[in-house]
Amino acid sequence: MRDTAVFVLAASYLDKAEAEQRNNKANETVNQYTKRAIVGSMAAVSPGTDIIVQAYLGTSMVKAICEIYHVPVRDFDIDTFLKLVQTQVGKSIPVILAIAGNGLKAFPGIGTLAGGLVHATAYGLIFDTLGKTLVRTLSTRSDFQPAAAARVFQETLSENLEKGTTDLIKTVLAAKQKQKLDN
Repeated sequence: MRDTAVFVLAASYLDKAEAEQRNNKANETVNQYTKRAIVGSMAAVSPGTDIIVQAYLGTSMVKAICEIYHVPVRDFDIDTFLKLVQTQVGKSIPVILAIAGNGLKAFPGIGTLAGGLVHATAYGLIFDTLGKTLVRTLSTRSDFQPAAAARVFQETLSENLEKGTTDLIKTVLAAKQKQKLDN
């Protein structure tokens, strides 16, 4: 019985360490794709190209997170999830920021710069929220349930709007500075 207890305890520690390692790797992936979304939104100059770039990055992020949690992407009901999320995002600040950013880009000079920064912040906020939603959902469940994930998305969006926007703005400004240095 003592040996069994030792093996159960060891298995418990191993499971906890594995879950922590997965969460760390998944959060790093979210941060990486959020930065890519920010840079992609600033690099897109013609209307509509940012949507193509963001769609590609979003799909890649979902695949990467699914791979970390060993969940087949084909098991996702992405369409239902996106519809639920879009109803929430449509009422939220990220969409307003994206629209404002696009509007500001129409004015040459400072408007273009300010619009690009606002637009990049909006995409960063959306990517960070979607990524964290997937991580939270997959780390607590073995399957993907769109309605539950949409609730987690709303909670995460509220948290990000309160805490994370300042960090995202810093990331946007750092990316803009790096872009200037590269040119």
